[in-house]
Amino acid sequence: MNIVILHGLYMNASVMKPLSERLAAMGHTTHLINYSTTHIKPEALFKEIDDALAESGNALVGHSLGGLMIQRYLKDRQLSVEQVSHVVTLGSPMQGARIVKGIEKIGMGSILGNSVDFGLEPKDNVWDLPQSLGCIAGKIQVGFLPLFYGFKDASDGTVTIDETRIEGMKDHVATSNTHLSLLYSDEVIGHIEHFLHHDHFATP
Repeated sequence: MNIVILHGLYMNASVMKPLSERLAAMGHTTHLINYSTTHIKPEALFKEIDDALAESGNALVGHSLGGLMIQRYLKDRQLSVEQVSHVVTLGSPMQGARIVKGIEKIGMGSILGNSVDFGLEPKDNVWDLPQSLGCIAGKIQVGFLPLFYGFKDASDGTVTIDETRIEGMKDHVATSNTHLSLLYSDEVIGHIEHFLHHDHFATP
């Protein structure tokens, strides 16, 4: 399968390289997309994704903000399942991220740039696209979120588990990872591979 991979906020394509290499070792063709996450130019980004797709047999994988950009891309392009069959998100706040409100509350909202215009603000969201969506979350709370809101809600330290769920997804799994370690986890790689073949994640 041809897999196109998008990184998250404040990151670049290089951070996704280990995940890309491991998926390639499983026989997939992989493409890393690089974009500015605080000065997002959607049409330029969408054109890069267009260029990375094969004629058929594609999947899209996004970490954090990358998953939201994938949803925005698919809504814009209206691709068939023959063109793109599967989407997997890693720690993506499909319902928006409460941490954004915490950052804005302390007067640092400007560091988010225009990323808040692409789904980071808390909201009700549904997956009404034909592609099969699998959402992977982390449950190790290491990050800035607990500094704002404590440890009451299960999270990966940046995004709560509930924020990674969305109506219309095929499956959801919470793994023993932080927001960043989702990118380097054997468990996550196994779940991605299983979902691409079976439309659901592997069970223990």
